[in-house]
Amino acid sequence: MFIKTLKFSLLFFLLFAGAVYASVEDYQNAVQKDPNSVIARFNLGNAYYKEQLYDNAADSLKNTLEMNRDDKLNHGRVDFLAAQLLGIIYFNYKNDNDNAIKYFKTAGELNPSDGNNYYYLGLTLMKDSKPDEAAKSFLKSLSNGVDDVAEVYFKLGQVYYAKKDYPSAIGYFEKVVAKKPDFADAREYLGDIYDRRGNADKAVENYIRVVKVNPNNMHAQFQLGLNYAKQKEYDKMIAAYKKAINIDPNFADAHYNLGMAYYYRNMYEDAIAEFQTAIKLNPNDAASYSLLAQTKTTAYESHLSKGSAFLTGDDFLQARDELQAALAIKPGDSEVQKYLDIANESIRKAVPARLEQAKKDFGDKKYSEAYNAWDFVLKADPANSEARDGMSGIEKNLGELVTAREVKAKDFEKQGRFDEAITEYSGILKIAPKSRAPELEGKISSLMLKIGGKVKTLLAAAEEANTAKQYKKALEKYNEVLKYDEKNGRALNGITKIKSSMEEEKQNLLAKAKQNKADNQSKALSYYKKAIELDPNNEEANKGIQQITGSESKVALDAQKIKSMYYEGVDKYVNGEVDAAIKIWKQVLAMDPNHVEARKNIKRAEEKLQAIKSLSR
Repeated sequence: MFIKTLKFSLLFFLLFAGAVYASVEDYQNAVQKDPNSVIARFNLGNAYYKEQLYDNAADSLKNTLEMNRDDKLNHGRVDFLAAQLLGIIYFNYKNDNDNAIKYFKTAGELNPSDGNNYYYLGLTLMKDSKPDEAAKSFLKSLSNGVDDVAEVYFKLGQVYYAKKDYPSAIGYFEKVVAKKPDFADAREYLGDIYDRRGNADKAVENYIRVVKVNPNNMHAQFQLGLNYAKQKEYDKMIAAYKKAINIDPNFADAHYNLGMAYYYRNMYEDAIAEFQTAIKLNPNDAASYSLLAQTKTTAYESHLSKGSAFLTGDDFLQARDELQAALAIKPGDSEVQKYLDIANESIRKAVPARLEQAKKDFGDKKYSEAYNAWDFVLKADPANSEARDGMSGIEKNLGELVTAREVKAKDFEKQGRFDEAITEYSGILKIAPKSRAPELEGKISSLMLKIGGKVKTLLAAAEEANTAKQYKKALEKYNEVLKYDEKNGRALNGITKIKSSMEEEKQNLLAKAKQNKADNQSKALSYYKKAIELDPNNEEANKGIQQITGSESKVALDAQKIKSMYYEGVDKYVNGEVDAAIKIWKQVLAMDPNHVEARKNIKRAEEKLQAIKSLSR
């Protein structure tokens, strides 16, 4: 806390010094010529102060107060200023609270109506750990016309904040920002208090004002992220933590929380990277290790599940990408490698056929079909010269390609396959002249409205399932929404909220199980079972169940069995045993009616069998 010299002392200096820029030597000469002059001694002290010769200034000002007490007229003119300036010197430069308090009190006795002096005294009492006396002095400063009312309110807020009297602190800090809306320190205190009281909206409101004034305020950016999380504003949460990390890349908690935000958003690779950074910065943080392992497991299973689903849907390029991502998380995994080899071999075999078909389609002026075939080849092999040459030929016939894709889009519309129509129009938008952009964007928006009813139904079902804590079913519905509208805010936030709720509930259950494990194993077991229902792969819950019962959890065993059976079905399918695959996947559905991929794979497999039967007729 630094107290500035009073305006009054400078004014007095000008009146009695006779020259604005006189030197210390000039005032020393004046004192030598008239050693009994109270004014000359005061001016010398003030001159020393201006030259930052604080010891000399203090000695001279003390002499001013003590000397020639019969000169009441001039003492009346300078004693208040001398005492106040002594208080400032002892407060700011000598770190001597006792003398600072002494001289500010002396100044107050000499001029009881000076509000600024009560403010300075309050600062000193506050620094001297006398909050109640400081508060009284600050209140006196307000009633005596202090120059900066907002600053006094701020100090009163600090006093009550230190005493943990948060309602009073809020009252004063709110008065500060009413007078000075961008008073960042007051806003930061308000943000912290509202955060403590669970008022995320008010906390965010104040932290936003802090970072607007000072974007490099690490504390405010970090707290902003925490309160965005409470508001379930996860995109804003991610942005706030990114800014916090830009300010301090070595803040482990910011990396941890950003990792959590990414995890909840299904951005697993980003989450893994943040947890790994958090561990490097804080190697003893058990929570980071636990969530890193959990995220890797979830990411691996997600990529493997998607990869196998794309494989059974004959979408080998997408299958390859997902399986490569799974292998990056779990290098050397034989199951993933097996499917990846199948995907790569299928792509290798498909390339010559696609090149031949593209050439034929191009010759027949089927530009859309030729484009799709060459596009497949280039995604499989970006260096393929034949496909690149073919695409160059397509570019000379963009008009025909656009027309062909529009015909396809309209056919999809007629069939009610609106999501596929949107895909076509989106593809046209990339290659059509810019002048057509508004028209095409309008068609896409119109189609989005048509699928809006289905999306609305899915969202309602998801939210109903979430309310009933049927998390898996809710996640399935939300993910289905994203297939129609990949940026749907309600679905994205719904998924994030569910993951957050599941994690919080699981951690709460594990904590309760741990508390009861020694004294009430039956109760602990019930908590472990509830936790493993939320996360069948949770090692802590499964280990706890094993220690209490002597065997693995049935939920965990069933989950392992379901997983094993599902991939057994995938194996059968990719090896041409379609009937056997359907039979196994139906068994999976009998054990887990909400197994989304098994249900989809059965539908695909049955369509494939029907197509084979049609061809054999």
